[in-house]
Amino acid sequence: MYNVIDDIKENYLKMERELVTQLNYNVNNHHLTTGSYREEIWADFFRRIVPKKFNITRSVFIIDSKRKVSKEVDIAIYDEQYTPYIFNYGLIKFIPVEAVAAVIQCKSRDLDANVLNEWTKSIDDLQTSNDSIVRLATYVHIGKEEGRAIQTATKPIKILCYIPTDETSTDDSKGRNKFDIVVEAYQNSILNKNQVKDNSEKVSYDGNLKITFNDTDLFQILQKYNQADKKDEKDNKKNNIDKILEERKICEYKVYDKEKNYNLLSFIFQFNQMLMMINNPMFFPHMAYVEMFNKNGGDGK
Repeated sequence: MYNVIDDIKENYLKMERELVTQLNYNVNNHHLTTGSYREEIWADFFRRIVPKKFNITRSVFIIDSKRKVSKEVDIAIYDEQYTPYIFNYGLIKFIPVEAVAAVIQCKSRDLDANVLNEWTKSIDDLQTSNDSIVRLATYVHIGKEEGRAIQTATKPIKILCYIPTDETSTDDSKGRNKFDIVVEAYQNSILNKNQVKDNSEKVSYDGNLKITFNDTDLFQILQKYNQADKKDEKDNKKNNIDKILEERKICEYKVYDKEKNYNLLSFIFQFNQMLMMINNPMFFPHMAYVEMFNKNGGDGK
């Protein structure tokens, strides 16, 4: 009998191999830099795996209503449902942090820990505002009201897309530990290298995606991205739903068989489950940004 499910699995494994192969091409085109070429491949990759309600754009800055601006973001995944606009300054785009679900930094062969630490800090320093008023089906949501909103603050999921030549070890961070997700499209696996007897033998690709998550369970994700302003508080009174979420691990969302790991297909389920735990975007705090624009320069008055 024609096995459609197995064919779908193999199709995603083929897509995984093609992604790694494309990212490792050497680009000799004076109209397009290698970095820009690879960023577009990564952007297209995320366009293919996240729901259409999210918009994906390249080379932007993330801002908050406190006048803080991130370092340049290679790729941003944001929701335009409640924030249907981007602040523009000429060709430069600024996206309010309340709308952003994920930010992606793309790197090729070498990682600079200092650069990555500064980049992630510029994202972590951004603060969302809950000064929002929205009419919902059963009541008027007022963000500053205590006890009604589950989401009090949020922050983007930080993703590093990296193209090492060889599969990396977990103890060699070089700044990777500052990211929530690291997606590595490595060229040579340890197994493949051991199989090569001489330089004439071609190294085969078996997908070669290594994906590492900083978060472990859905309860951790719920708290981390929906209550970013309460990260230092410890709640020992977990209800039944919290306990169920705590028991559901990200590592359980894996597709595999005895011989193969379907890392791309697994990542689709893992990443989209994370997105579904975040109420992105937050209801947009119009008043907070009005007040920001009404302040004079840097004097805060």
